Amino acid sequence: MYKFDAGRMFEGRLQPYSPVVERRDPFIDIYMKLTIAGVELPDDLNEPGALVICRNNGEPIDYVVLDEGCDCEYRFTELEKDQLRTYIAAERLHSKAKG
Repeated sequence: MYKFDAGRMFEGRLQPYSPVVERRDPFIDIYMKLTIAGVELPDDLNEPGALVICRNNGEPIDYVVLDEGCDCEYRFTELEKDQLRTYIAAERLHSKAKG
């Protein structure tokens, strides 16, 4: 992850859990909490999470870092986006969309 307009970057192993999948036509929103292994989190990132916005077919089109359930100034690296994409595909989360 990296903070918008800041030089510091850290990249950890994302361990998503407790996904909530909601249909918001034409999109599917996937909210999940994150454990981040292998790095020390900065003091201003307390409860990391993710919102991944997908097309109806499950293809991710946007990734938002959440802190305490709200979007924040951090962004995912490409490697972290790949980890989230792999998790979403493996769990077939788009097929669990409610609404």
